[in-house]
Amino acid sequence: MNIEAWRKNENTSSFDRLTKGAMITVEGYFKPEEWTSEDGVKHNRVVLVANKFEPTEKEEETPAPEAKTSKKKGE
Repeated sequence: MNIEAWRKNENTSSFDRLTKGAMITVEGYFKPEEWTSEDGVKHNRVVLVANKFEPTEKEEETPAPEAKTSKKKGE
């Protein structure tokens, strides 16, 4: 996912807390972009424009693997 974040937003101090690989929570909106390259090919993508971002409070929990149960016919 492409994300745009500008230092002009109200949370400029949040840029100083970013580190590579850190989990963050992002608030913003999706912005569609369309353009045509020099060779005439049309392109499009959706960009998330970040209004606010902060470190994630809690690590995501990894779901427990589902126990596989197999039943034989007639049981």
